[in-house]
Amino acid sequence: MNTFIIFAIFFAILGSCLGNEEREKMKERGVNFYKCLACATDEAHAAYAKCEQLKPNKSKIHLEECCKKVIPEEDHVEEAKHWQYYCDNPVYIGKVLDCLFTEEYLKSLTDEDMSALKKFKDCAKGIKEQYCNEA
Repeated sequence: MNTFIIFAIFFAILGSCLGNEEREKMKERGVNFYKCLACATDEAHAAYAKCEQLKPNKSKIHLEECCKKVIPEEDHVEEAKHWQYYCDNPVYIGKVLDCLFTEEYLKSLTDEDMSALKKFKDCAKGIKEQYCNEA
């Protein structure tokens, strides 16, 4: 499993329609979820990997590009491909999520992409409920 692509774009579905305050709340929820997931069990990681398969290829590529931009170069090859890296370095979760929220990217999403992201979001929500019981 390539955990270099661990971050979801589930909030991108709504992100293009929301104001800055709502985006910040969504980002905070995303950071909390991915920090929990990064520090979770291998079982949770495997379940999430199944959800990742639902994402459109465009989203996976965009995520990889964002990770390359914000993760220190020396960590690109090995460490950043492991969940433990993000558990130990949660600051990079927020930085990657910031990179994902570009208007250009959001505008590039097709109806098909949005449909796939919704399926991914629904799947990730189940992971959150099962492994990351947040209030």
